[in-house]
Amino acid sequence: MADAVTRTDSSSADRSDLVVVGGGIAGLVIARDAARAGLRVVLLDASRHRGGMLRRGDLAGIPIDLGAESFATRTDGVAELVADLPADAALEIVAPAPGGAHLAALADGEVLRAPLPRRTVLGIPADPLADDVVRILGDAAARRVAAERHTEAPAMADEEPSLADLVAQRCGPELVRRLVDPLCRSVYSAPADRLSLSRLHPALWGAYLTGGSLVAAAASLARPERAGAAVAGIAGGMWRLADAVARDAERHGALLRTGASVVRVTPASDGDDIAVELGNGEVFRGQRVVIAAGATAARRLLGGTPEETAPVRVVAALVHAPALDHHPVGSGVIAAVDVPSAAKALTHVTAKWAWAAASVPAGQHIVRLSARDADAPLSSPEDLAREIALLTGVDIAAADVLAVTSAEWTDAVANAPADDRELSALAARGIHVAGATVAGTGLASVVPHARELARELVARHAATHTTSPSDTSAAPDHPTTSRRIA
Repeated sequence: MADAVTRTDSSSADRSDLVVVGGGIAGLVIARDAARAGLRVVLLDASRHRGGMLRRGDLAGIPIDLGAESFATRTDGVAELVADLPADAALEIVAPAPGGAHLAALADGEVLRAPLPRRTVLGIPADPLADDVVRILGDAAARRVAAERHTEAPAMADEEPSLADLVAQRCGPELVRRLVDPLCRSVYSAPADRLSLSRLHPALWGAYLTGGSLVAAAASLARPERAGAAVAGIAGGMWRLADAVARDAERHGALLRTGASVVRVTPASDGDDIAVELGNGEVFRGQRVVIAAGATAARRLLGGTPEETAPVRVVAALVHAPALDHHPVGSGVIAAVDVPSAAKALTHVTAKWAWAAASVPAGQHIVRLSARDADAPLSSPEDLAREIALLTGVDIAAADVLAVTSAEWTDAVANAPADDRELSALAARGIHVAGATVAGTGLASVVPHARELARELVARHAATHTTSPSDTSAAPDHPTTSRRIA
């Protein structure tokens, strides 16, 4: 952070400069950056696990990601955060293996697997007549997409259509069915008809508005890598990033409290601080509050009507399968809706990441399956063996499944953001919102937004308090108790 600020004394033992609600990566980043700049920070998270969707799991003693296992490289936000952390965090950004991912789809009753097209953005091809696109869409559907470049764009409606409606209208429904929707379900845990282009990929949306063609917009932004390869990770797992940010926040004096479920945020009245109340009656007070919880929880705390979302469930397995040594589906496979699978996607972790491959003996592999729904049969070795065989084409017996672990999130999907006017009104009252609800989906969007908000909060604090060049590395005297409502 640019400038340090003087820590202010408080007449109340439980008063902070900033209270952050939510301990995912957005909340952790804001807490860390604000504390490093000298603010008295408390972070409250309902979970027992810090990091939100950056969750560590253990598979036969091997630490793995049970949440996000990579980040898009379309922004420098994550790389800049890693570079800003202390050297003892020892975080190394690594590229995945170059194989890319595959798509599994039904054709004449058989499951066919093909590499995802090399140059696409959100499944929209830059070259619709390329062989790897025609292989998936078919000749007629590919020609329909190619013709989109020469089709006049309709006048923009007052409200942005869903990504599914936009792509179907411009490029035909087959592109939605075969590529766009399976990718959205796999990457964003939501169907394309519940997502908007402007939030998923603002640059692609802007290029479309400027040029009037989705295909031309994709061509201007597409990279040469196959879909699934325009990402990077952290050696040892993305969970290490959240852990490093949390530890650095505490090093700078932030109080991080897990198992703390916030039930109410009461805006300040004249001269008062904002009250943040826990389910057990405890109250924390702060000059400003950041709500960095999931979309459903954020809406509830802001007094709105939350839109319930389906749980996201991830299952990881260690398997003995020498036939997977040649990586038959590259870094993984995305299943089209018509494939009769319990999983919407499979990540071949040891094919995608060299650090993971080095952690297992020869012939053993780590795979992660993302369940289509919370009740999908992905629990027993028999279930997992069947799914792995279906999606990879490699026969797996139940006895080959050596270890299993899993995680589930009930508020992992970002639905429609709050209105800009509503956010401005909240900010005027000292309440701010962070995370995918307002920043857009993915670490490439969430991390830069969180850091910018932290800078804004530090600047606002400095504007109302005397600035000081004093050392900010020392931890502030921080309240460890809070008032309980009688």
